[in-house]
Formats: sequence, structure tokens, C-alpha cells
Amino acid sequence: MQPPTKQRVRFVSKCLFLLVAVLIFAGIAYEQIGERLDRKRFPQVGRSVDIGGRSLNIYCSGEGGPVVILDTGGSAPGYENLLLQRRVAQFTRACWFDRAGLGWSDPSPVEQTNAAIAEDLHALLHAAGVAPPYVLVGVSFSGFNVRVFAGKYPVEVAGVVLVDSAHEDQYRHEPRVTLAPVNRLPRQIRNVLCECVPLAARVGLVRFLLQRSGPRRDAPPGFTADQAATLHGLELQTKSFVAGTVCNFEEKVSMQMRAAGNLGDRSLIVLTAGQPLRVGEPEADKELVAFHEMWVHQFQAQLARLSTRGQQVIVENSGHAIGPEAVLQAIREVVMQIREKQ
Repeated sequence: MQPPTKQRVRFVSKCLFLLVAVLIFAGIAYEQIGERLDRKRFPQVGRSVDIGGRSLNIYCSGEGGPVVILDTGGSAPGYENLLLQRRVAQFTRACWFDRAGLGWSDPSPVEQTNAAIAEDLHALLHAAGVAPPYVLVGVSFSGFNVRVFAGKYPVEVAGVVLVDSAHEDQYRHEPRVTLAPVNRLPRQIRNVLCECVPLAARVGLVRFLLQRSGPRRDAPPGFTADQAATLHGLELQTKSFVAGTVCNFEEKVSMQMRAAGNLGDRSLIVLTAGQPLRVGEPEADKELVAFHEMWVHQFQAQLARLSTRGQQVIVENSGHAIGPEAVLQAIREVVMQIREKQ
């Protein structure tokens, strides 16, 4: 059998190049069409506020002060706080917002570290005319955002509620079973994948994978089927996935939390899940229970000590997703504490 001629090799190479070019073009078109359809399928709830060449979405209602600012866990859009915000607005002014790239907010040109998120929120509140003092509510991941905001703008923060908030030291102790599959890969591989996310997003690969990502997560209690569908659709936007991708996150969050410092004598309630995660495997569950003991008595207790007026409340029958009744009660208590001091 004779080896292939140079002409044949060139022909095959050109065909492969053409195929790749067609796939890239098709992927870009697929992403652009998907973005246009997203805008039509999900009419905006809230209003867009320009913060200097791009806009963020915010929704506020209610009267009185201090103003309660609701952030979300993970990369959830602010729409997740739709019903909670309505209830808080019955006794004070309350707002939910979309961080850059989430919900109806424009993406940011910078990586969404906690410091970048805090700076965006500060610009948004001032541009929207939402005057301090604020009570900041951080859930899980967004507890970091709240702490950075309070450290950068301490005069504007009157109180804080942390809802089973993440802690910068937890990543050194978490059981392997709690980690997402990508976080179990060697660090070098994770960094390469992380750096490739923006490119994968532009050519439609992220959207393609998100649309096939499996069953929906549970919507907050009280959401209608239509509201749940909107929330899930917003979470599947490509820009949301890109916004939630921060390379070397653990190192950056540790540095930023050290810089944030403590909360002085501000009102602080730390809600802590009383029930550990369980996966139904005896050895894994044993590790999870041990980690939960550290979570409750070390990490969450340390958060409560960020303020001289800090209080830890263990929600005994709740897992990580603490229910709205406990959160509402904590917010009301912090608001009342602040009003009594005035």
C-alpha cells in the first residue's frame, strides 16, 4: 500500500479546516439566536440602571429604612428572591438585583470576584437612588459579597444577615463528595478549562451543554410553574455560566476576605443549617457529618464573631437551603435592632 500523496494530505487538511470553520460559524450563530430568544422569552422584571457603559437590573418596593438588599447563592439570578422581597417590603424598603451577567444584567468585562461584585452593587445602589443605610443579606456564596461590601463601604452598612454562608477556610476541609466533578480534576486542568470558558461560550458550546444539563433544581417555595420556568430559563443563559466562572477562586476569596475585616458592632445574624448533607453512602455520610460539625461549631461560629453583636441561629430542621420563614424572621430582627438604635 502506497503512502498518501502530498496532494491528498493537503486536500484532507483543507476539508478538516473547512469543517471546523463551519462548526464555529454555526456555533456563533446558535449562540446569538439563543440570546435573542432569551430576551423575548423572559420579559424584564425590574429596571436597568446604567453604571458606566453597562447596566444592572434592580427591583425595589416598600417604604422605610434601613433598606434590605437581597443577594443570591451560587449564580442564581435576583429573581430567585421575588417572593421573599415582597414579604420584606411589607415592613421596610427591600431590593433584589442581578449581579453582572445574571438575570437581566449586562455581563462585566472583568472577572466576577467578590470585590468586583461588591463594587458593582455599590455603583448600582447609588445610580438607582437607593440610599443607605443597608441591611445586606448574603446566602451561601454571596456571604462573601456581603462581607467585602461591608469592608469597602462600612459607613453604608447598618446590618448583615448571613444565610448558611460560605467560609473561606471550608475549601481545605470539604469532603470530596461535595465537590463538583470539575473541581475534582487536577488544578492545572481546571485552570485550562476555566480559561477556555469565554471562548466556549462564544461558539455556543456552553449553551449546548447547559440545555442538556439534566433535571431542574427545585424553585423557591411558593413559586408558580411559570415563575419556576422563568427562574430556570434565566439560570440557563450562557452569560450566567460565564459570570460564575472565576479561576483560582479559593485563593482569591481567601485574600479578599482577609482584606474585608470584621463588622465592628453592626447587627449580625448568622443562620446555620442544622442538618448535614447525606448521599446515602455510609462512608461518605460519615465524612459529611464530621464536616457538618466543623461547619456549625467552627466556620459558622467564626462568622458570628465578625461582629461584637453577632448572633448565630441554628435552624435545626433545615439543610443548606434554609427556608424563607427563618430568613424573613432574621431580617425582621436585624431591621428592628437598627431602628431601636436610631
